[in-house]
Amino acid sequence: MYYTGIDLHKKTSFLTTVDQKGKVVARANLPNGEVDILDYFAALEEETTIVIESMASWYWLYDLLSAHTFKVVISNPLKTKAISSAKIKNDKVDSHMLAQLLRADLIATVHVSSLKIRKLKELLRHRRRLVHDATRMKNRIQMLLMKNNIALPVSDLFGVSGIKYLQEIDLPVYHRHQLKSYLTLYGHLTRQIEPLNKRIRHLAQKNPMAHLLMTIPGIGPINAMFIIAEIEDISRFPSYRNLASYAGLVPSVDASAEKIRTGRITKQGSPYLRTALVEAAQAIPRMKKSRLNIFFRRRIVRAGYKKAIVATAHKILVW
Repeated sequence: MYYTGIDLHKKTSFLTTVDQKGKVVARANLPNGEVDILDYFAALEEETTIVIESMASWYWLYDLLSAHTFKVVISNPLKTKAISSAKIKNDKVDSHMLAQLLRADLIATVHVSSLKIRKLKELLRHRRRLVHDATRMKNRIQMLLMKNNIALPVSDLFGVSGIKYLQEIDLPVYHRHQLKSYLTLYGHLTRQIEPLNKRIRHLAQKNPMAHLLMTIPGIGPINAMFIIAEIEDISRFPSYRNLASYAGLVPSVDASAEKIRTGRITKQGSPYLRTALVEAAQAIPRMKKSRLNIFFRRRIVRAGYKKAIVATAHKILVW
């Protein structure tokens, strides 16, 4: 049995293969072409297990190798301390260290979602990115109005009457051109977001788990689908504490001897799950008859608004 570590980059990948004794049997720096990579593995004399360090573009390589019946795992870079803390760090060393850690069964792996769930994640994350872009356009428009000391005559600046007001407002020429550009971009983004909203709501309507999640106060169809996509299989978490840790909603701990200090939440794991839960928690203060509202009001007295929202997000997760 061989063990192969792959240090994947945008255009190239460095591959190192070792045997059961840790001796290097093959090594190559290859362009990211399917033929080149498959030829490398075809030339090996024994079967190999493969580890790839997690990065933004690992999907295609994982799918390629898995389709050719290779056993592939994805390492968690935050927990692969032998690489992140190395004094000498380059592609050759990284791939070699990955292979050796795999041989010693010391790789901290990350969960690889099914193709169906990955498609759902891409849909949800694409929508979220567009929403963030639209929010940036709104903030820039409001900043232009502040620079010109303009009081708003409408309650909803980006409603029908608000958009009409912005189109007719009298501004200096140099600001008028900016406003026109921002309004055009905002309009284009909102037209892209609306069909995505409809598609996600349609998926939520057909999903029994989404219906169950939407019975929790603060959770709507979009956040329900985010929770489903990010958790996928709840049985992979031994306890609710592990699930909360995956969402990054647990406090950091600094322990030494008998001294234990807790700090801010770790924010490790899935930022999308954490954001969905925080958004749900932000709706709780308006739900006066909810038990979660009682929990929130007790926490806000002790810890303030922000910490109370985070605590309520944690409560929703372990509800």
